Amino acid sequence: MIPQRIAPSAALRPFVKEWLVLESTDPAAPAQSFSFFADGFPGLVFQQSARAGVLLANKTDTLASLFLYGQPVKPVQITTEGPFRLIVGLLHPQAIGPLLAVRANELTDTCYDLSALPTQGIESLQEQLWHETAAQQVSRLSAYVLQLARTSALGVDPALDYALGRIRITNGLTQLPALQQYLNLSERTFERRFEQYVGISPRLFSRICRFQSALSQLESRHYQKLSDIAFDNGYADQSHFIRSFKEFTGVTPLQFRRHRADARLLSPLGT
Repeated sequence: MIPQRIAPSAALRPFVKEWLVLESTDPAAPAQSFSFFADGFPGLVFQQSARAGVLLANKTDTLASLFLYGQPVKPVQITTEGPFRLIVGLLHPQAIGPLLAVRANELTDTCYDLSALPTQGIESLQEQLWHETAAQQVSRLSAYVLQLARTSALGVDPALDYALGRIRITNGLTQLPALQQYLNLSERTFERRFEQYVGISPRLFSRICRFQSALSQLESRHYQKLSDIAFDNGYADQSHFIRSFKEFTGVTPLQFRRHRADARLLSPLGT
């Protein structure tokens, strides 16, 4: 199942990369599992279904209808049965702070139920979302994100924004000491800013970007051997690539290729 992709409004682009909509209207649809892998982006999620569960750190919990998740590092599975709709707003890597006024590392690999926020109207927002079309829901969620941004005292760190861009555009192969020097930041300050605003270290963020590049190549089948992917993406050898891939997906590249049918971010694993 491939998600519908919706570009954010101009006002929302500093915070949201894109919206994804995944849904099924089949009342007889069997239970399905969808996988989220580390991609460097936290997210805002609205889910609407009869039954849904999220697997986090080997625990099964019922999803809140509206929640925000921090930097995903470990693979996560969401299971659903029957008709459902899942709307995901992929946030830019350092958007957590400006939206919630918290340290991003407090939300790494976990979720935050937005109904716990002392924001007026959150219950009314959730009630309205339940009775709207997907397009209306995306529009309402967009307005909600802008509201959070306007009430926060935290802004985006320009130096960190530049660093994130360089790491992503080079697929994680940027030399971090050179980047620190260019930004005139000590290693300790650089690490601290990443932990505070992104939620993970710059080295881990680089590894995730490299993994995503390798994952794209694996799915595109633009290679002859797994070692081609390893060397094209800066891994020391094939074994290092396989170990890193399994760390972020829970399976080896060959297992992934056998079970994965289509979309990179959300897709049934077909167990």
